[in-house]
Amino acid sequence: MQLKQLNFYSFFTKYSLMEEYGFSSGLLSRLFRKILPVVPDKNTVEYVLLHEADAVDSVLSALDLERISDSAIAKQLDLSIKALCSKVIAFGLDSNIKGKYNFLALDSAPFEDLLEKINYLTGCKREETLILTASLEAIDVLIINLRKNKNKIGTNFHLTMTTRRMLEYTNRIKELLDLKLNINSKKHWENILTTFIEYSKYKNSIRRYIGRHSDLVALEIVEHTSNRGGKYIAEGRKEYWSFFYKSLFGGGIIAVFALFKIAIDAYQFGQFSNAFLFSLNYALCFIVVKELGGIIATKQPAMTASRIAKDIDKQNDLKIDSIKSITTLVGKVFRSQFISILGNFLMALTLACLIMYFFHTFGFENFTKIVKPEYLIKNAVPTPKLFFFAAIAGFFLALSGLISGYIENKVVASNIPYRIFNNQLFLRSKRLANFVEKKAGALLGNICLGFFLGTAFLLSNLLPFQIDIRHIAFSSANVGYAITNYDFDTNTILFALLGVLLIGFVNLIVSFSITLYLALKSRGASFRLIPKLMMTISKNFFRQG
Repeated sequence: MQLKQLNFYSFFTKYSLMEEYGFSSGLLSRLFRKILPVVPDKNTVEYVLLHEADAVDSVLSALDLERISDSAIAKQLDLSIKALCSKVIAFGLDSNIKGKYNFLALDSAPFEDLLEKINYLTGCKREETLILTASLEAIDVLIINLRKNKNKIGTNFHLTMTTRRMLEYTNRIKELLDLKLNINSKKHWENILTTFIEYSKYKNSIRRYIGRHSDLVALEIVEHTSNRGGKYIAEGRKEYWSFFYKSLFGGGIIAVFALFKIAIDAYQFGQFSNAFLFSLNYALCFIVVKELGGIIATKQPAMTASRIAKDIDKQNDLKIDSIKSITTLVGKVFRSQFISILGNFLMALTLACLIMYFFHTFGFENFTKIVKPEYLIKNAVPTPKLFFFAAIAGFFLALSGLISGYIENKVVASNIPYRIFNNQLFLRSKRLANFVEKKAGALLGNICLGFFLGTAFLLSNLLPFQIDIRHIAFSSANVGYAITNYDFDTNTILFALLGVLLIGFVNLIVSFSITLYLALKSRGASFRLIPKLMMTISKNFFRQG
């Protein structure tokens, strides 16, 4: 490549402002200010507004609004506008951000226009101020487009915080420009002073800070999750039965790994050894099912819930549009999950019975002895404890889905495949880069789920009550091994089978609800709106059957 064809922009700029600020520093500073609040100097307007009674009236009475245009206050207003504009321009022309705009084919010219216009700020006329405002609105559009294209560039707390701060800067500049145009207006001064007092009440709020700056990351996590969730919603009879067959296959694999878990438990290792081996067994099971094309029903609600939230926000503007069309999708989701749960349940139970029958028929008594029928049946009988354990499993199922989405986002945001492909340490392996790009999220999500389920019982040592998990497919297999290895009465068997189905119901509802809640929150639903929204969806769903 010839020298004139090379891009020297990032080389010449050298430093990126994006590397100088972080989410954690902002959080720590707010924690510190909670303990030791910042007190403005006594000669500032902020001190008067925050520490004196009738502060707004006091400030307004001290202003000479008729002569303020030629005062030092007007000059400070101009300087403040220039300072904020400089920060916005520095952000827009930063090498890191400019690279993202170039990648998305977005024109960064509005930042350059703003750079030219701020030099003519002092004494500018209304028309020129309105042109400056138009440049700021164009910049707002650019930043919003950057945020909307999160699935192409990935995102993190850093980018989330900075883009939101820039939107706050542009909004503040527009407010100051409006004040500049109406500098003699008492109403405009009163409005901007009152707004500052309201802002001061929550500017150090830690909860608000986390909520406002984590929205894009939460949105991107559920965005990646929802992209996979569409695969687990049957759109027709053919897909419906395809789900059933894949669920049968997944249930068969789980039946085998359930026997492995029983064997591990029979060797009576220590708690930590058991936890490690259980975790490996679970993780390997989920990975094998995923790679061979099977379906584990309870792993899908987290993804389908995100898909529902995405359909509610069809305009992708972080607002809840309408729930009328969502009832049909909810119905499809539950029908898809029902047939998947049924497939897992039937095959895991049936294959477990066949395996145990095979062991008895061909004299493999050593294998039959490792099964503890009474213990396995007891774990499936409906009790309050069973529902609690099933809910814990549902929580872990939702958490693993979110972790999977986070990993997929991180791979995109950090451009991991490209970096692997250009790193000699990894032998510039394109195959490895493609593997990480396509499967890292699902793989690590399955591993995390395996270790969550396998180590959950260890929490009983730290808490005053027992902790464990119940998963429908593994419980189905356990009941199958138990009833083929012991002569239980019919009522006991039916009661255990009912317990297994209830486990599946709790697994599904808890996993689905947690993810749907987070997905709706990430798309702008307020805390008060979510229960109302969920209630409306439920009523419409049951009304339509």
